[in-house]
Amino acid sequence: MRTPADSRADAQRLINALSAPLPRDDARRADAVQSALLDSGLLNRDDLGSSPAVAAAARDGLASLAHLLDARVQGQGGGRLLLLLLAERERFTPHPAPDEAELRIRGAASALLHLGLWHVDDTLRLLGGALQVHSEEARDGAGGDAPSPAPAAGLVPVTPGLSSDGGELHLAVGAFDADGALSVCGRWLSERVADASGSVPPRCDTCFGQSAQRPALIFTGEEHDAWTAFTEAHRGEEA
Repeated sequence: MRTPADSRADAQRLINALSAPLPRDDARRADAVQSALLDSGLLNRDDLGSSPAVAAAARDGLASLAHLLDARVQGQGGGRLLLLLLAERERFTPHPAPDEAELRIRGAASALLHLGLWHVDDTLRLLGGALQVHSEEARDGAGGDAPSPAPAAGLVPVTPGLSSDGGELHLAVGAFDADGALSVCGRWLSERVADASGSVPPRCDTCFGQSAQRPALIFTGEEHDAWTAFTEAHRGEEA
Protein backbone atom coordinates (compact mmCIF):
# COMPACT_ATOMS: atom_id res chain seq x y z
CA MET A 1 0.00 0.00 0.00
CA ARG A 2 1.31 3.43 -0.95
CA THR A 3 1.94 5.78 1.95
CA PRO A 4 2.10 9.59 1.87
CA ALA A 5 5.88 9.30 2.31
CA ASP A 6 6.06 7.01 -0.74
CA SER A 7 3.99 9.50 -2.70
CA ARG A 8 6.17 12.44 -1.72
CA ALA A 9 9.24 10.52 -2.88
CA ASP A 10 7.49 9.69 -6.17
CA ALA A 11 6.57 13.34 -6.63
CA GLN A 12 10.13 14.52 -6.06
CA ARG A 13 11.49 12.00 -8.58
CA LEU A 14 8.86 13.14 -11.07
CA ILE A 15 9.76 16.81 -10.61
CA ASN A 16 13.46 16.00 -11.02
CA ALA A 17 12.71 14.05 -14.21
CA LEU A 18 10.80 17.06 -15.57
CA SER A 19 13.55 19.55 -14.77
CA ALA A 20 14.52 20.06 -18.42
CA PRO A 21 12.31 22.35 -20.57
CA LEU A 22 9.57 20.31 -22.25
CA PRO A 23 9.29 20.24 -26.07
CA ARG A 24 6.81 22.65 -27.65
CA ASP A 25 5.43 20.00 -29.99
CA ASP A 26 2.40 18.39 -28.33
CA ALA A 27 3.27 14.79 -29.21
CA ARG A 28 6.91 15.12 -28.17
CA ARG A 29 5.82 16.89 -24.98
CA ALA A 30 3.49 14.00 -24.11
CA ASP A 31 6.29 11.51 -24.76
CA ALA A 32 8.63 13.46 -22.47
CA VAL A 33 6.10 13.49 -19.64
CA GLN A 34 5.47 9.79 -20.08
CA SER A 35 9.22 9.17 -19.84
CA ALA A 36 9.30 11.19 -16.62
CA LEU A 37 6.56 8.95 -15.20
CA LEU A 38 8.74 5.95 -16.07
CA ASP A 39 11.76 7.52 -14.35
CA SER A 40 9.71 8.30 -11.25
CA GLY A 41 8.49 4.71 -10.93
CA LEU A 42 4.84 5.71 -11.26
CA LEU A 43 4.56 3.99 -14.65
CA ASN A 44 5.83 0.52 -15.53
CA ARG A 45 7.54 0.04 -18.88
CA ASP A 46 5.27 -2.94 -19.56
CA ASP A 47 2.29 -0.57 -19.46
CA LEU A 48 3.50 1.68 -22.28
CA GLY A 49 0.82 1.86 -24.94
CA SER A 50 -2.01 1.25 -22.47
CA SER A 51 -4.11 4.41 -22.10
CA PRO A 52 -5.79 3.25 -18.85
CA ALA A 53 -2.38 2.50 -17.30
CA VAL A 54 -0.86 5.82 -18.39
CA ALA A 55 -3.94 7.68 -17.13
CA ALA A 56 -3.68 5.87 -13.78
CA ALA A 57 0.00 6.82 -13.53
CA ALA A 58 -0.84 10.46 -14.29
CA ARG A 59 -3.56 10.36 -11.63
CA ASP A 60 -1.12 8.92 -9.08
CA GLY A 61 1.42 11.56 -10.06
CA LEU A 62 -1.08 14.34 -9.37
CA ALA A 63 -1.98 12.74 -6.04
CA SER A 64 1.72 12.54 -5.16
CA LEU A 65 2.19 16.23 -5.92
CA ALA A 66 -0.70 17.03 -3.56
CA HIS A 67 1.09 15.01 -0.84
CA LEU A 68 4.23 17.03 -1.47
CA LEU A 69 2.23 20.21 -0.90
CA ASP A 70 0.67 18.88 2.32
CA ALA A 71 3.77 19.63 4.39
CA ARG A 72 3.78 23.22 3.12
CA VAL A 73 0.12 24.03 3.77
CA GLN A 74 -0.73 21.98 6.87
CA GLY A 75 -2.39 19.04 5.15
CA GLN A 76 -4.32 21.10 2.58
CA GLY A 77 -2.21 20.00 -0.39
CA GLY A 78 -5.17 19.05 -2.57
CA GLY A 79 -6.76 22.46 -2.26
CA ARG A 80 -3.45 24.23 -2.82
CA LEU A 81 -2.81 22.19 -5.97
CA LEU A 82 -6.23 23.16 -7.31
CA LEU A 83 -5.55 26.82 -6.56
CA LEU A 84 -2.14 26.74 -8.27
CA LEU A 85 -3.59 25.14 -11.40
CA LEU A 86 -6.54 27.51 -11.53
CA ALA A 87 -4.23 30.51 -11.07
CA GLU A 88 -2.14 29.36 -14.03
CA ARG A 89 -5.23 28.88 -16.21
CA GLU A 90 -6.89 32.15 -15.27
CA ARG A 91 -3.64 34.15 -14.96
CA PHE A 92 -3.93 35.47 -11.44
CA THR A 93 -1.54 35.32 -8.49
CA PRO A 94 -2.82 33.13 -5.65
CA HIS A 95 -2.41 34.05 -2.01
CA PRO A 96 0.11 33.42 -0.67
CA ALA A 97 2.16 33.80 -3.86
CA PRO A 98 3.83 30.51 -4.88
CA ASP A 99 7.56 30.15 -4.36
CA GLU A 100 9.95 28.34 -6.72
CA ALA A 101 9.16 24.91 -5.25
CA GLU A 102 5.43 25.40 -5.73
CA LEU A 103 5.93 26.63 -9.27
CA ARG A 104 7.81 23.42 -10.07
CA ILE A 105 4.97 21.39 -8.53
CA ARG A 106 2.45 23.33 -10.61
CA GLY A 107 4.54 22.80 -13.73
CA ALA A 108 4.63 19.05 -13.12
CA ALA A 109 0.87 18.94 -12.51
CA SER A 110 0.19 20.89 -15.71
CA ALA A 111 2.42 18.50 -17.64
CA LEU A 112 0.49 15.50 -16.28
CA LEU A 113 -2.84 17.04 -17.26
CA HIS A 114 -1.46 17.71 -20.74
CA LEU A 115 -0.50 14.05 -20.99
CA GLY A 116 -3.99 13.14 -19.81
CA LEU A 117 -5.46 14.81 -22.90
CA TRP A 118 -4.07 11.90 -24.93
CA HIS A 119 -5.56 9.19 -22.73
CA VAL A 120 -8.83 10.36 -21.12
CA ASP A 121 -11.93 12.21 -22.28
CA ASP A 122 -12.09 14.54 -19.27
CA THR A 123 -8.97 15.78 -17.50
CA LEU A 124 -11.10 17.35 -14.75
CA ARG A 125 -12.27 13.87 -13.81
CA LEU A 126 -8.64 12.76 -13.86
CA LEU A 127 -7.76 15.56 -11.44
CA GLY A 128 -10.79 14.77 -9.28
CA GLY A 129 -9.70 11.12 -9.09
CA ALA A 130 -6.22 12.22 -8.05
CA LEU A 131 -7.59 14.36 -5.22
CA GLN A 132 -9.69 11.42 -4.04
CA VAL A 133 -6.62 9.15 -4.04
CA HIS A 134 -4.68 11.82 -2.14
CA SER A 135 -7.43 12.07 0.48
CA GLU A 136 -7.66 8.30 0.95
CA GLU A 137 -3.89 7.85 1.20
CA ALA A 138 -3.61 10.69 3.71
CA ARG A 139 -6.36 9.16 5.84
CA ASP A 140 -4.86 5.66 5.65
CA GLY A 141 -1.37 7.04 6.35
CA ALA A 142 -2.65 8.63 9.54
CA GLY A 143 -3.87 5.25 10.74
CA GLY A 144 -7.48 6.22 10.33
CA ASP A 145 -7.11 9.26 12.58
CA ALA A 146 -7.40 11.77 9.76
CA PRO A 147 -10.92 13.15 9.42
CA SER A 148 -13.15 11.33 6.97
CA PRO A 149 -15.39 13.25 4.60
CA ALA A 150 -18.40 14.71 6.36
CA PRO A 151 -21.30 12.19 6.39
CA ALA A 152 -23.93 14.89 5.94
CA ALA A 153 -24.15 18.08 3.93
CA GLY A 154 -24.71 20.18 7.03
CA LEU A 155 -21.24 19.29 8.35
CA VAL A 156 -19.46 20.88 5.38
CA PRO A 157 -19.19 24.65 5.92
CA VAL A 158 -20.36 27.02 3.19
CA THR A 159 -19.11 30.52 3.95
CA PRO A 160 -19.98 33.78 2.18
CA GLY A 161 -17.01 36.04 1.61
CA LEU A 162 -15.54 38.95 -0.32
CA SER A 163 -12.53 39.08 -2.61
CA SER A 164 -10.06 41.96 -2.43
CA ASP A 165 -12.09 44.09 -4.86
CA GLY A 166 -15.24 43.59 -2.79
CA GLY A 167 -17.45 43.90 -5.86
CA GLU A 168 -19.50 40.75 -5.37
CA LEU A 169 -20.48 38.30 -2.64
CA HIS A 170 -18.95 34.86 -3.20
CA LEU A 171 -19.19 31.44 -1.55
CA ALA A 172 -16.41 29.18 -0.26
CA VAL A 173 -17.15 25.50 0.29
CA GLY A 174 -14.99 23.84 2.94
CA ALA A 175 -12.45 25.32 5.31
CA PHE A 176 -12.09 29.13 5.50
CA ASP A 177 -8.75 29.53 7.27
CA ALA A 178 -6.85 32.55 8.55
CA ASP A 179 -5.52 33.39 5.08
CA GLY A 180 -8.91 33.07 3.41
CA ALA A 181 -10.45 30.54 1.06
CA LEU A 182 -11.01 29.75 -2.61
CA SER A 183 -14.50 30.56 -3.85
CA VAL A 184 -16.65 28.34 -6.05
CA CYS A 185 -15.90 30.62 -9.01
CA GLY A 186 -12.15 30.52 -8.39
CA ARG A 187 -11.53 33.85 -6.63
CA TRP A 188 -9.47 34.12 -3.46
CA LEU A 189 -11.67 35.36 -0.61
CA SER A 190 -9.91 37.36 2.09
CA GLU A 191 -12.90 38.43 4.17
CA ARG A 192 -15.81 36.42 5.58
CA VAL A 193 -19.33 37.80 5.58
CA ALA A 194 -21.29 36.77 8.65
CA ASP A 195 -24.75 37.27 7.14
CA ALA A 196 -25.35 36.70 3.43
CA SER A 197 -28.79 38.30 3.64
CA GLY A 198 -27.69 41.67 5.05
CA SER A 199 -26.38 44.76 3.34
CA VAL A 200 -23.71 43.20 1.09
CA PRO A 201 -22.63 43.56 -2.57
CA PRO A 202 -24.52 41.71 -5.33
CA ARG A 203 -24.10 37.97 -5.41
CA CYS A 204 -21.77 36.16 -7.80
CA ASP A 205 -24.02 34.22 -10.19
CA THR A 206 -21.55 31.33 -10.40
CA CYS A 207 -21.09 30.92 -6.65
CA PHE A 208 -24.84 31.05 -6.02
CA GLY A 209 -25.67 28.56 -8.77
CA GLN A 210 -27.21 31.02 -11.23
CA SER A 211 -24.66 30.40 -14.00
CA ALA A 212 -22.38 27.57 -15.06
CA GLN A 213 -18.94 27.11 -13.53
CA ARG A 214 -16.12 27.49 -16.05
CA PRO A 215 -14.01 25.54 -15.38
CA ALA A 216 -16.23 23.47 -13.12
CA LEU A 217 -14.99 23.23 -9.55
CA ILE A 218 -14.46 19.66 -8.37
CA PHE A 219 -16.64 18.95 -5.33
CA THR A 220 -16.81 15.85 -3.20
CA GLY A 221 -20.36 14.53 -2.95
CA GLU A 222 -20.79 16.04 0.51
CA GLU A 223 -19.43 19.42 -0.59
CA HIS A 224 -21.79 19.50 -3.57
CA ASP A 225 -24.74 18.63 -1.33
CA ALA A 226 -23.77 21.37 1.16
CA TRP A 227 -23.37 23.96 -1.60
CA THR A 228 -26.69 22.96 -3.19
CA ALA A 229 -28.49 23.12 0.16
CA PHE A 230 -27.03 26.57 0.90
CA THR A 231 -27.88 28.04 -2.49
CA GLU A 232 -31.40 26.59 -2.39
CA ALA A 233 -31.94 28.04 1.07
CA HIS A 234 -30.85 31.51 -0.09
CA ARG A 235 -32.45 31.49 -3.52
CA GLY A 236 -34.73 34.42 -4.02
CA GLU A 237 -33.34 36.47 -1.13
CA GLU A 238 -32.06 39.97 -1.79
CA ALA A 239 -28.25 40.20 -1.50
